[in-house]
Amino acid sequence: MAYVILTPLLIVPVVLILVRNWLTPEEVSLAVIAFASLGHHLPGFMRAYGDHDLFRRYWARFLLVPLLIGGLALLFSPPTSLASALSLPWRHMNGLELILLFWGTWHGLMQTYGFMRIYDVRQGINDRWSARLDHWLCLSIFAAGVVFSDARVFGIANGMWQTGLTPFGPEWLTRIRIAVGGVGLCVLAIYLINLLRRKQRGEPVSGLKLLLAGTTGWFYWYTGQLSTNVLIGIAMFEIYHAVQYDAIVWIYNRRLFRRAGDRFGPLGFLFRDRWTMLGFYLAAIAAYSSIRYFTVDANEYVFRGGSQDTHQWLIALLVTSSFLHFYFDGFIWKVSERKTQETLVEGSAPAALAEKLVPGLLHAAKLSILFLIAAALLFSEYTNRSGFRQRDNQRLAALAALTPELPECQSLLSRQALVLGDASQAIHHAQQALSLRPRSHSAHGDLGLAQMLAGELENARQSFESALRIAPKLWIYHSDLGIIFARLGKLDHAEQELKIGVELRPELSAPRQQLLDFYIRHDRNKDAETELKELVRRFPHSFTADAYQVMTLAQQNHFAEAIRLACYLIAGDPNNWRSQFVLGATLNASGNGRLAIAPLERARRLHPRSATVRYQLGLAQLKAGQPARAAAVLTEAIRLDPQYFSAQFQLANTLFVLRKTKAAIEAYERSRAIQPRHPSLCANFGGVLAQLNRLEEAEQIYREGIEANPDSARLNYNLGVFLWKKGGQQEARKFIARAEQLGVKIPPIVQKALDEQN
Repeated sequence: MAYVILTPLLIVPVVLILVRNWLTPEEVSLAVIAFASLGHHLPGFMRAYGDHDLFRRYWARFLLVPLLIGGLALLFSPPTSLASALSLPWRHMNGLELILLFWGTWHGLMQTYGFMRIYDVRQGINDRWSARLDHWLCLSIFAAGVVFSDARVFGIANGMWQTGLTPFGPEWLTRIRIAVGGVGLCVLAIYLINLLRRKQRGEPVSGLKLLLAGTTGWFYWYTGQLSTNVLIGIAMFEIYHAVQYDAIVWIYNRRLFRRAGDRFGPLGFLFRDRWTMLGFYLAAIAAYSSIRYFTVDANEYVFRGGSQDTHQWLIALLVTSSFLHFYFDGFIWKVSERKTQETLVEGSAPAALAEKLVPGLLHAAKLSILFLIAAALLFSEYTNRSGFRQRDNQRLAALAALTPELPECQSLLSRQALVLGDASQAIHHAQQALSLRPRSHSAHGDLGLAQMLAGELENARQSFESALRIAPKLWIYHSDLGIIFARLGKLDHAEQELKIGVELRPELSAPRQQLLDFYIRHDRNKDAETELKELVRRFPHSFTADAYQVMTLAQQNHFAEAIRLACYLIAGDPNNWRSQFVLGATLNASGNGRLAIAPLERARRLHPRSATVRYQLGLAQLKAGQPARAAAVLTEAIRLDPQYFSAQFQLANTLFVLRKTKAAIEAYERSRAIQPRHPSLCANFGGVLAQLNRLEEAEQIYREGIEANPDSARLNYNLGVFLWKKGGQQEARKFIARAEQLGVKIPPIVQKALDEQN
């Protein structure tokens, strides 16, 4: 009753209270997937490899199949080294996930069926008709729980379409639901008639079995319909399933040890004393679970391995564990076999059903079907890789038509609209997701990104702050909020949030890269250099380290070597926008603006929301003699980030070159609103105003600049020349002399004028 039947009465309130008060759905899901979903695989392996008689009977399956399954998992998600050795053109295929989804449902169904058979055997009910009806009832319960759950339908449809299978529409879903509902009602009617006939004949009926079927049916339906979060529903049923499994393995092995004694096998010691060894049993499960728990981020589901290879090996390990768990359970727990039945049911067991031993060759043939299905899915996904983006749009549209009321579906549509740069659609779908699940931090985060794309910065700030109230330890929201603050001109708040992101996840390069980008964008060169060195120290073999080397070579005017290394980065990953950006920026720095345009255009296509990429592209076009195009691109950069000083300043210079004087003055004023005393701005704007004969304003800007930047060579020189022309030769001489000390080479015409004055 406690471990097998009534567990949901405790699971539901405990999990809901945890989510409402302390944990996010992602944190609950991670703990459950580790300690329940993955953890309960270990007791099954104990049963398979610890029972001496069982292992001797199936030794070939226990030794050979794990190697085959492990190889299959590595084929679908190969580490980089393996992919290179085998010349595989992919890094991940989705077919095994779809197989696991179906097999996991079948596995849960068969576990429930097995418990129902145990309760019948205890009552002396061992006829084939009752067993067959129990199986049909379980099939009806789980089939209905799948097709009448939008969340489960979404998971299956998404998996099918990711593997290249033909999409199906909502009309087919309606037909399937009618068919499953009709068949289920017929099965239920036949089942009830059989129970009544047994009662009339005075034959026993297991009340516990009926209670188990009712509890499982209700709980499976409830977890599939739970609107709090799909992850919470999955987590709840996984706990239920794992508690049942862990309990039955413990009970079974205890009883088997009492029967077999030292003949049990190498794990017999674990089942000698219930109270002292139970702790070791649970500790072993927890230790196995920790493989996933301590290598996965709760909110992002990314592995924390030190390399991409580590990530792929962990995926292969977890997939292999799941496959073996499902596979072994298909033949090690047959209640129809006498030994299994006698151990599960204490006391004298009734005569068992006739055992059906599957011959080895027939079993191998059945197993080969699994590999044929996997091969077909791999082939389907591989051959449908071309036109991925178009098919992805079709997939999302089909999912939206199939399950429009599912928050996950609306979130996917919002993220797709973000990728396409459609801010209005991204906001619409994010708001839909949020209305369906108000306490979802990811829905608030998606809405914030959409609002950021639309330029609704204040609304975006509120959305990210709402996300952080729900998930305060998620670094990405702190970094996004920092970007918003930077665009709002609140630089201190921006730096604080970006630093929090780094502190929360110091082992990741991404939050530190965001902080570095902030320092570079706002001309804080010393802070940028410090942060860049820290990035290189922590991630010496990363893209950042190579990019740092490119930048260093460019700063030392070794442009040929810098460009060669940047091209090497692109060859390694041509779809990495940062690689294209580094090459373009290096070419810009070397004066090759025309050559910089192509890689920067590719970077813009790969990362359409980057204001920095657009700034560098505008700079390249200006150097290539295309000021009109440069002005358009710089305007796009400012639209993405209104507080981007360098883009505003360069736009002002470009507009002045285009003789759009009024627009240029307005752009200079916007630049001053961001950094009022920037030395280059004061030098340029002062010069423009002087040309327009607005001398008082020009002198004011020059003097404000020189007050804040007394060691600016250009400001000293410009102000000196300005004062000389105005007639203040004595003061002018002082500023020009200071400029010469700071490294300015005085033009001959100016030097001649100074000499004549002397």
